[in-house]
Amino acid sequence: MFNDVASALTFRHPAHLPAAHTAGAQNRPGQTTWLRVVIAAITALAVLLLTACSDGGENGNGDKAKGPTRVVVDAMGREVTVPQKVDRILMGGQKMLYTTALLNKDNPTDKIVAWPEDLKENDKATYDRYAEKFPQVKDISTTGEIYNNTMSLEQALESRPDVFVLNAGVFDAAKDAGIIDGLEKAGVPTVTVDYFVDPVKNTVPSIRLMGQLMGREQDAEEFIKYYEAKVNMVTERLEQAKAEPTPTFLWRAPGYFDCCSTFAKSNLAEIVELAGGDNLGNSMIDAKQGQVSPEALAGKNPEVIIATGADWAQGKTPVKPGSYVSLGYSEAPEKAAADLRAVVDKQPAVRETDAVKNNRTFAAWHHFYDSPYNFLAVEMFAKAMHPELFEDIDPQREVRELHEQFLPIEASGTFWTGLQ
Repeated sequence: MFNDVASALTFRHPAHLPAAHTAGAQNRPGQTTWLRVVIAAITALAVLLLTACSDGGENGNGDKAKGPTRVVVDAMGREVTVPQKVDRILMGGQKMLYTTALLNKDNPTDKIVAWPEDLKENDKATYDRYAEKFPQVKDISTTGEIYNNTMSLEQALESRPDVFVLNAGVFDAAKDAGIIDGLEKAGVPTVTVDYFVDPVKNTVPSIRLMGQLMGREQDAEEFIKYYEAKVNMVTERLEQAKAEPTPTFLWRAPGYFDCCSTFAKSNLAEIVELAGGDNLGNSMIDAKQGQVSPEALAGKNPEVIIATGADWAQGKTPVKPGSYVSLGYSEAPEKAAADLRAVVDKQPAVRETDAVKNNRTFAAWHHFYDSPYNFLAVEMFAKAMHPELFEDIDPQREVRELHEQFLPIEASGTFWTGLQ
């Protein structure tokens, strides 16, 4: 009966269509209001029927809501009441495995009942490593994505979660889709983590929050101590040296996006600034992320260029062979360096910058942008922008140390490279 109800309530919101089909609709206030009324009505009906289908026993939301609770503070500063003991977590992203793995080396999928497949599509090497060691990764139910509105309230309720964890960057999208309000009406709270919007401020609180939800508070505090020591080493050394910020262009995912996408005043742009750089994108785009032309980049003539790369799945993402820097667990150092050279050589204007001419162009693993491992980016960026000050930092050694101390899989592959 549960599945029959969920099927009957399937609703095709216009956001399921390609962007070209929805652009006009998004600018029509009357239509937007009508859609929200319809979504609200269907959300209420879904909650009513799906809750009625629950057995109301130990695994249902009803009894769980009556048990002991506590208040946690999420990445958005919201005070949220959650069960004292969380047994079932709906994840808004599969990349939360980056966090759960360092909190529970023996069983990083503990308590996870459903998630989207963003890790499998955007970081397949990581997915494969964990699926090989923990086969249960492949058995976890999958949902649609929040960012493109393919996750539905019905999917969320069907996983019978105690709590919904999602990235703060997609909170508004999940709310507009009726997922957050629908879950709340069913007694399921939503909490946010954030490594994406404001990583400098929110990485540590996000790790601490996940430790609370997973019952791994001590593990969280051990990693936080390690994380803060690494970041503080960089910032204190920069302060003591009174180092001038290095003009740096952050080249966001060449090959995935046209040249040249970048971040401004958020995400990895904040890491650039924290690590002793002057992020040039801050003065080049008005949004938090956006495009500039190769000529505009060349006009800024950065001293350092830092690109990002990953082993994105070809066919499921925009990347084509030879157009991007493949980094991650499966990438050989020589291949990564060759990829970076090929990407730079495709852009005549970029080749004229001091950063390229002086071999101060680098590539970092793209997924530092959305993970608690971003302290590695802090160290790597600092070394690139202030090589004399951070001569002792060995990126490969730092990656290996992280794995040996906190992760259940061995370090392999390449997470940082540069022009040679």
